[in-house]
Amino acid sequence: MENKVLFGLSNVHVWPITSTDTDGVPTYGEVIKIPGAVEIKISAKGDITEFKADNVTYYQCPNNNGYDGEAKIAKTPEEFRVQILGEIKDANGVLVESADAKPSEFAMAFQFEGDKSAARHVLYRCSITRPDIESKTKEDKTDPNTESLKINMSPRLDNMYVKAYCEKDNKTAYDKWFGAAPYEVTVSPVTQTGE
Repeated sequence: MENKVLFGLSNVHVWPITSTDTDGVPTYGEVIKIPGAVEIKISAKGDITEFKADNVTYYQCPNNNGYDGEAKIAKTPEEFRVQILGEIKDANGVLVESADAKPSEFAMAFQFEGDKSAARHVLYRCSITRPDIESKTKEDKTDPNTESLKINMSPRLDNMYVKAYCEKDNKTAYDKWFGAAPYEVTVSPVTQTGE
């Protein structure tokens, strides 16, 4: 059964995009789990192009330019800093941010809870900015800090997919959602009926 409402956030995973072939199809590195997910907010990018003729809107076409957003997490994992942000780990285990670091693009999946089952999402091509550094003095009660990561989500370079969404009744896809690679879309051929 389909959810009526969604809430909560958990199971954030990312897959580094290690290469892209000549057709724009990505190859992914090993999945990285991101614990301590607090919030994800994404807003659609794109507008509607309108063509006026005969004193009306004769043609209109929406553009899908992906999403912009922000993820808040308890603390950015070391593996993410190295694999995605391009930080260097020196011989003493110190993480070093280089001015020449080139962050990697990645796919990201996560789930929202629902009244019937958890709903799972995947965004196929993301890029990210470095997290801000912020803290404050401890007062009467301890409120943990969070780190905010600004994320841009674009269509894949093969111009095929931006995101996918699945609920638990799609068991085959649902059970593999956080596997070795992001969910790969299976497009069934369209069956046409006779005229």
